[in-house]
Amino acid sequence: MGIQLNHISGLTLALLAAAVVAAPAGQSQETPQTIPEALDDLTTTYSGNHFENRSLSRQAKRILGLDFPDRALDWDADATAAAVRDIMLLQNTSDPTIRVPDLATPYTTTLLTMPSTSTPYVGSEFIFEGL
Repeated sequence: MGIQLNHISGLTLALLAAAVVAAPAGQSQETPQTIPEALDDLTTTYSGNHFENRSLSRQAKRILGLDFPDRALDWDADATAAAVRDIMLLQNTSDPTIRVPDLATPYTTTLLTMPSTSTPYVGSEFIFEGL
């Protein structure tokens, strides 16, 4: 009477799949990233941060010629530029006109509505002497 391995491996596979699919009860869902956070993450996607660049494996790759920092920075710049283009396209094409709130201004009248005795021509900023 030997142990059949195909039943054990099938049972193990089923238990592993159930453990992966079932989420822990105490975890909440992640909040979505904001646009500035996403752009900050995108700038270091390929090149990594300072601490990742100083690791022993990353420096060994550079010495052996398997890692090119200039190329990674170029990929980061291209990805960031494409994301900014897409964000601006979404922002500018969602409505025919871009609407922004007016800034508060202390001016309530114009120069044309104020009484003027010194300028002979309405709307002119020049003062002609001798007329």
